[in-house]
Amino acid sequence: MIKLRNMLIAVIAIVGLSTSAWAGTVSLGVTTSLLDVGASGSETDKLTAAGANVADTSIRTKSVSDQTLTGSLFAEYTTESSYPLTFGFEYTPGEADIANSSRTDTEGSTTNNGIETDATVTRTAKATAKNFNTVYLEAPIYKYLYVRAGLSSMDIDYSYITTGAASGGAYQEEIDVSGTNLGIGLKGNTAGGMLWKMIYEETDFDGFSITSTGNSVVGNSNTIKGDLETSAVRFSLAKSF
Repeated sequence: MIKLRNMLIAVIAIVGLSTSAWAGTVSLGVTTSLLDVGASGSETDKLTAAGANVADTSIRTKSVSDQTLTGSLFAEYTTESSYPLTFGFEYTPGEADIANSSRTDTEGSTTNNGIETDATVTRTAKATAKNFNTVYLEAPIYKYLYVRAGLSSMDIDYSYITTGAASGGAYQEEIDVSGTNLGIGLKGNTAGGMLWKMIYEETDFDGFSITSTGNSVVGNSNTIKGDLETSAVRFSLAKSF
């Protein structure tokens, strides 16, 4: 988020230059995206044995993907020169559920209990994405063809809770993830003066890591590591001033 804020400040400073060399147009618009989201992750355990920390050999992995339609708002500034550059900021309002599942297991043993017994444990995982922002730069290549590069950021509210006789710990955390945004597409102006864009983009977010608390055995914990990436076909329409 700090990198995103610093880049946004730089964009505002550039746009604010009042010299004739930076004369240009401001555009405000909306974007509709067909978004494909892919995520992968793994969970490992840290166990205690005879007072020493050891790693469990079991590693749980999972990969998921989904498609959705999203809408966003953007504001940008395009310089008027022989090689016009566009500096912009895009914001996607609302929230999106990227995980919401629960399962109940019956376990044959519990911690510190030498007698075999059926113990019911319910595991619930939820994740919500919000505050998706992108600061970007667009540059022309040939006629309508252009490329885009930017820095994206979003927040993920994640929770994983186990309830029952044996606790596998819990995760409750808001994760700030950032990544690079790259795209190539076409853009131009309609006869009525509206700006239009069609583009294919990919965003590769940095990996994240979170560690559980409250495991039933003191000193034990679980760690989840994950990666997230998106690809999208997008159409934008804007009014220039």
